Amino acid sequence: MKTEIQEWHRVRATPAERSRPADTRVDRRRRVNVAVGAGFLIAAVLVTSGLWKDGSRALISVNIPDQVFFQFVLRHGLDVLTGDAAPFFTSQMNAPHGVNLMANTVILGLGIPLAPITAIWGPQVSLAVLLVLGLAGTAAAWYWFLRRHVTTSAVAAAAGAALCGFGPGMISQANGHPNWTAQFLVPFLVHRALRMGEPGRCLRNGVLLGLLVTVQAFVNEEVLLYTALACAAFLAAYAAVTWPAQRAAIRPVLATAAIAALVGGALLAYPLWSQFFGPQSFRGLPPGASAYGADLASFAAFPRLSLGGNVDTVRLLAPNAAEENTFLGWPLLAVLALAVAGWLWQRALVRALLATGGLFAVFALGRQVFAGGERTALPGLWRPLGQLPLLESVVPVRFGLVLLPVAGALLALAIEAVRRLPRRSAGELPVRRLAYGLIALALVPLLPLPLLTHRGVAVPRFITEGTWRAYVPAGRTLVTVPVTSSKHSDGMHWWAQSGADFAFPGGYFIGPGRLPGTATFGPPPRPTDLLLAAVAEGAKAPRVTARMRDGLLADLRFWQAGALVLSDREPRADVLRELVNDLVDDEGVRIGGVTVWDVAPLVTPTA
Repeated sequence: MKTEIQEWHRVRATPAERSRPADTRVDRRRRVNVAVGAGFLIAAVLVTSGLWKDGSRALISVNIPDQVFFQFVLRHGLDVLTGDAAPFFTSQMNAPHGVNLMANTVILGLGIPLAPITAIWGPQVSLAVLLVLGLAGTAAAWYWFLRRHVTTSAVAAAAGAALCGFGPGMISQANGHPNWTAQFLVPFLVHRALRMGEPGRCLRNGVLLGLLVTVQAFVNEEVLLYTALACAAFLAAYAAVTWPAQRAAIRPVLATAAIAALVGGALLAYPLWSQFFGPQSFRGLPPGASAYGADLASFAAFPRLSLGGNVDTVRLLAPNAAEENTFLGWPLLAVLALAVAGWLWQRALVRALLATGGLFAVFALGRQVFAGGERTALPGLWRPLGQLPLLESVVPVRFGLVLLPVAGALLALAIEAVRRLPRRSAGELPVRRLAYGLIALALVPLLPLPLLTHRGVAVPRFITEGTWRAYVPAGRTLVTVPVTSSKHSDGMHWWAQSGADFAFPGGYFIGPGRLPGTATFGPPPRPTDLLLAAVAEGAKAPRVTARMRDGLLADLRFWQAGALVLSDREPRADVLRELVNDLVDDEGVRIGGVTVWDVAPLVTPTA
């Protein structure tokens, strides 16, 4: 392949631009770039404004579990940097088994650089900073890529990059998935992939690509997989529409890919072994997650966090609020279709982009096609592919995120084509203004709204003042009531926000299921876990029996418990307090915003 997209799609400066002195052009371009970057940064702060307003107590209303999980791994990153934790495994969560963090998006590539912020202001501020830098950095990186490879127009590149960084899928993923919004390495990965065909530079290009792959693996492996698949699809499509001109590029492409695989494989060998074969490793996804697919109607709809969004409509078309990855809106699709049909179709670059976008749109439909919230008789293309190794861990609806760079590049090309239209037609119609107006009208409904947040409760003084140490000696665990899970995240939240070093059972993560070769969210539940969770979620407290007490004793011994701890702010705290009093046959102690039961004597075998 040629070394640059400019070889495929030659873009030329206007005569007015060529007539300016070189220093003036560079100076002007620098000022424009700074202004565009500042605009992206301001937009990211506005989108995340709720997280700044409430500081360390701010919670993302639609996805608290993932937010708390990433608070946990950001705190873990600080512990890794200080030497207090192993990088790919934690024994603090899911005691006594621990959690394979390499298999759970540990984001060390983000958590370690942000460790100073975590140490000073806590993991919630780090999370807010990460979301801002992720959104703004991704947009800025695509702006660089589009100006380098696709268009000389700063306006066109800025519009396309804004769609890449702040498009519907990215804003949706900002609801608790900072690893998905941090895609600022993707444009550089694509840039390096496009240079794989350079003759005589296989070693240099392969090493650089391998290093980028390694860093991206510690940000988000799934993004890396999608990027690799998208680059392969695009390069294959482009080669197909320009063959045999690309015949000579095959050998350097293969050589560069082999060198990149060697470099990345060597650097990632141990982390990948830990992920797939280390303690608490698993295969695939928990039931349900692998079935998340896009609805056919979602492509033409608007996401909920946009000016044109309708919550009731979106609920029918998306798996959840953090996976609205294919909501491009019918006006944008119509404008891009008009631009392709009118001006762009003859370009090989455009046809390769359309082929790539079409393929990933079909992948995003998942294993079964739905339309308007209703199941159709059509099986999805992903059904046979989703059984393959590595691909078995893919959430299909996330393939829709690949559509944003495709749409961003097409949008930049469309704006550049409009820029070259005559100002007026023969009939004195303002053609260029009308075209710009249509593009603006298509983008306005997609303008993002701020994330929905609310103020959570503070970590109890029992934890922050260190009182817990008197109840949880070394080798014992702190068991929250109810036990920590995706719905009840006290253990993870307290550990992350306080920096305390206690271990706790349960948690929100993916781990091995009861059966070999299966995966589940959290650990397989135990009897006491199920009982406390049911009462916390509204069930009537049962009359305590000897069998329940025996079950509690067995579970406490399995967890190596030192204390049971119930927050005073738990919604059904009074009911749970009475239930645990009966189970333990002792009154809990009210102290520091919690009720605590010292269960060490129950767990320690008597002589």
